Amino acid sequence: MNELYCKEGRVETLKGRAKRCVCKYCGGELRVKRIMFSDYEDARIEIYCEHCERLEYGIEPEIYASAKRFVEQLEFNYYSDLDSNEKTKRMNIAKVCEIMAWGYQDLAVTDENGFTVILPERKHSWEECIVLSDDEVPEEAE
Repeated sequence: MNELYCKEGRVETLKGRAKRCVCKYCGGELRVKRIMFSDYEDARIEIYCEHCERLEYGIEPEIYASAKRFVEQLEFNYYSDLDSNEKTKRMNIAKVCEIMAWGYQDLAVTDENGFTVILPERKHSWEECIVLSDDEVPEEAE
């Protein structure tokens, strides 16, 4: 049996994650929901995203926001064989969330309770840069 289901305080851990984390597909709020699929009472409770209608363990909101910027600004597409639409974009954000979360955990920057370090506030002012084409750039005076 999976260690998570037998862990003491599992429900409290899930409640904490649902309160702290967001859905890695839509960035929406999560809630703890009773699901009927196990003989173990505590295993019947999972984290759920109402918007996506899916079981979801959740991701730190800072990781979701960073992954979303990565996908949108770099036009990252892990699923290039699928049609480019909102669902594919969400799948790409979720994939980048998983990669980033693994990296942060591997570096001991996160653990089961979230970030282990205080993150500096980032303004992301470079996102507001203006991109000009050659036609829009004034010629230099000779």
